[in-house]
Parts: sequence; C-alpha cells; structure tokens
Amino acid sequence: MKDFPTPREADVVVVGSGHNGLVAAAYLAKAGLDVLVVEASPTAGGMTSTNPFAPEAPEYMINEASIQASLFRTTTIDRDLGLSRNYGLRQTVIDPAHFQLSADGASLGLWRDPRKTAAELEYFSKKDARALLELYEVIDAAVQIGLPMMQTNVVGPEISSILKSARALMKNRRQLVALGRWMSSSQAEAVEESFEHDMIRAPMLTGLPFMPFDADMSGWSLIYLGVLSRYGVAMFHGGTGSLPKALIGVIRDNHGDVITNSPVEELIVANNRCTGVRIRGGAEILARRAVLTACSPKTTLTRLLPRGVLEPKKQNAADHIPTRKRGIADAKVNVALSGRVDMSKHEKWRGDGIDMRQACNCYHTYQQALDAAKACVRGEVPDAIPGLAQVTNSFDPSMSPPGKDLWWFWTGLTPSFPQDGWDVARKKITDSILRDAEIYYKGVADMQVAVRPLVLPDIEERFWAIDGSVYHVDPTITRFGPNKPVAGFAGYRTPVAGLYLTGSGTHPVAGISGMPGQNAARTMLKHFRREDRGGRLGVFKELLPSRRRTRPDPYASGQNDPFPSGD
Repeated sequence: MKDFPTPREADVVVVGSGHNGLVAAAYLAKAGLDVLVVEASPTAGGMTSTNPFAPEAPEYMINEASIQASLFRTTTIDRDLGLSRNYGLRQTVIDPAHFQLSADGASLGLWRDPRKTAAELEYFSKKDARALLELYEVIDAAVQIGLPMMQTNVVGPEISSILKSARALMKNRRQLVALGRWMSSSQAEAVEESFEHDMIRAPMLTGLPFMPFDADMSGWSLIYLGVLSRYGVAMFHGGTGSLPKALIGVIRDNHGDVITNSPVEELIVANNRCTGVRIRGGAEILARRAVLTACSPKTTLTRLLPRGVLEPKKQNAADHIPTRKRGIADAKVNVALSGRVDMSKHEKWRGDGIDMRQACNCYHTYQQALDAAKACVRGEVPDAIPGLAQVTNSFDPSMSPPGKDLWWFWTGLTPSFPQDGWDVARKKITDSILRDAEIYYKGVADMQVAVRPLVLPDIEERFWAIDGSVYHVDPTITRFGPNKPVAGFAGYRTPVAGLYLTGSGTHPVAGISGMPGQNAARTMLKHFRREDRGGRLGVFKELLPSRRRTRPDPYASGQNDPFPSGD
C-alpha cells in the first residue's frame, strides 16, 4: 500500500478496504472502470487483515479479527476473479471445523458430514444423534431455499435467483412446516427442543451469539450448520490477509489502486449527487461515476454524509440503525507463546490422531453461555466467557517461529456497556478467557510472549467500526432482507445519487463471504449501463464538463463481463 500524495479522480471511489469493499472494487475494475479504494488504516484488509504482531512480537503473524471462511465458498467470487487461478489464493477445508471440549478430556467433533457428527454424538446420547440428523434435513432445506436470495439484490432480485429459490422450495416442501417452526423459535428453544446433552447443546450457542438466545426468531442462527455441511468451512493459507492481498492484485492488474493512511472525513455532495470524498488533511478525490462505502452504513449516513442531504425522515431512520442494542459485544484475544500448547488429554481420549489445535473449539457449557448473555445485558463481565479458540500456526506454520504457538480467541459474549468501564472490563475479560483456556490449552497461561486483547472500543479504533460492531448493524431478525440496514437503504443504492453501500451492514450477512461486495458491484454496473443509455449520467457529465476518462469504458458495451459465471 502507499500513502496518497495529491488529489485525483476516479470513476468509482471505494471507502474502506475490508474484503467486501475489495470484492466490489475488483469486479468494477475488471469491468473496465477506473477504481480507487481509500483505506483509513496503515494496512488494507479491514477485519480480514493479517499483520505482524508488532511491536510486541513481530516475528508472529496474527489474524487480527476473522479466521475461518464459510460463506465465501458458497459464492462464485474465486472463480469469477481468478483468485486461486491467478493470484495465489489457497484455502483448505477444516474438518472437523469445530470441537466441543469437556474438562474430563471428552470431545465432540462437528464434521462436515452430519453422519460423522451423529456417530460421535451417539457416545453421549443416541436420541440426540437421531435428532441431529433430523435437524440437518430442515436446515439444509433452509440453505437451499435461502442462499440464492442471499446472492442477489434483496429489493431487485435476479430472476435466476428467484427461480433457484422456487425450485428449492418445491423440492423441500415436505420440510416447510418444520422449517417454519424452527425459524420462528428462539435459539434456546430450538436447541432444547432437539437436544438433551450438553456436548451438543453448548456449541449451538457459544459459536452463534447473534441475537439474545431467548429472542423469537433467533433460531435462524443455526443455519450455519447447513453451510458447514453443504460447503465446508475453510481457512486461507498465509492467514485471512491472503484474501485481500489477492483481491488487491486483481484491482491493480485492472488499473485500479488501493491507498492507505487516508481516512475519509466527509462525502462530497453537489446537487444531491455524491461526487467524491474529502480525506483527512483536506484533499479531495472526485468520483466520476459513484462512491461506494464499505464501512458501517451508520458511519456513512450519520458521520460522513453531510447533515441536511437526506430528508428528515430518512435521516432519522439512519440515525437509529442499531449497532449496540443487543447487550452483548464481541471481543478478541491474540496470544503469542514461547512453546507449543498441550492438548494431549483430549487427543488421547479421541485416539484418532487429529491435531485438535486446528479447529475453532468451544469448551464452556450450555448454561454458562446462557448465564454469560444475561450477565452482559446487566453490564457485568461474565464469570465464564464462552467463545471459540484456535491455534493458528497449527494450520499454517509460517505464521509463527518454529515450535511456538499462536493462540486466537473470539467471543460474542462480553457486555456492550460494562458497569465498571472498559479499562476494568478489558482486564477482567482477558483474565477470564486465559484462565479458562489453560484447562484445555495447557501452556497458554505460562508461555505468554505477548497478549493483545481487543474489546469494543479497541475494535472501533482499530477497524474504524462504529460501536465496535463487527456486524456493522446489529444482526437481529428485523434488520435482515429489505430492512438491512434500514428500510429505504437496502439494495446497496441510497437516496443520494451516486452513493452506494456495501459491507457487513448490507444484505445478506457479515462474516467472510464477499456476497455484499459482489451484489453491490452487480447492482452498480446495472445502474451505470442504464445511465449510459440516456439516464442521469448525461446530466452528470454536463455538471462536470472538464472530467475525462483516462482510458476507454469497455463494460458499457458489454465487452468486458466481470461475472463470467453468469451470476
């Protein structure tokens, strides 16, 4: 990356270099548009960044936030952009993707094949093993029906996506009653209705704390099991940062660019059209076609867009986009170690030779997850903080010195508003996480070279994420589909001409998927083609007569198709 020395122009300015912003930028650049991605931080990648653990332990490379990719494998992005074929992206499915660990050494693997999970679960409960396979049938139906609609514009879906969903609906019509009951229930209700043993109940909460566990319609969270089964969960070689690295390669090979250390302070609006951005220091970057923001929609609409541009009702709706209303918040801990953690107790119990450091593992009980969520709502740091733990270098040894482990932990069960303030809460959270981890990852407490916790305000500062929300918009059921991020702003387009949204706060979901970026790019290209057939672009050109393209625009005639898969 390089610092931006002087103002310039581009066809499209993308604000934020998280993977969704980069996915959109890559498609737009491949379509022949002059694209510039502007990133606030010193390095690109956002929450998919992989960087040295500096200054504390620079010889270790850490995934600063995300680690596993599940939904990315459901998309055509890799194939469309040639990421694996031409840009060195390598990913391997982790199987089992998760283990539930017990203090006595027992474990349950969550395999890609539900039958293998059920076979292990029989050791704990034969009834639960049968129930698991029945639940997988329902969830798999939900994935088949819902996924096509996730991979299109929610307010103007592709006909092909509608037909795919309709065919899946007919194919799975016998599951509709069970599917409706599951989707309308709370997460806790769905889990307790299906299962009796803690070894399967616990991971159904710990890894999926999106909505309050007792909220109606939070049962949809379990759809992750269907994605795990149908597509598998992968990790990127070289860390999650390998994904943005490959995407940047596509952008630059198609004459686009990415600049860092350039926080956008304001969107430039003229005649109700977004015409560029103003970065820190006052430099302006003008956008001939559009500005696409990949940061939180609330950041875009309440901090970057000048007040008065949106009409009052729409501004009020934007002001009330929820980013900190669930009572729970995310936290992350990276720990560099001087040696290798010992998981021999659990590996000996299994006896199958699996390196249990590689999966993202849970080890708290179902009741501890329920109690943690309630404590967070009260503003208390839970006594036990359930989450997911993983030893990153077990997958990719290049990320740490030989024989030295790199431990990663994520939780969605810390308080949004801690009673004792964040300095006290940060220490309590970190101490609790490391104390409990030592029971399962022997050495985490004694071999510490460096520890880096990220709680809500740290996530906000590091990733420019409003309210430290990794989802950008609270992932409640009322904020999905045409209400994401808010009614009137779904479909990636905003009421301000030339201003588009993408990122985790837009349809369909957060996580490493790239779908919001892919959908946004497809939407923008359609709008641009419409403009070039005599729409608003002609008026825009009259407003800016001195702006000229530096190269031809091949996408307009259909010469360059950035979606060769036909999606």
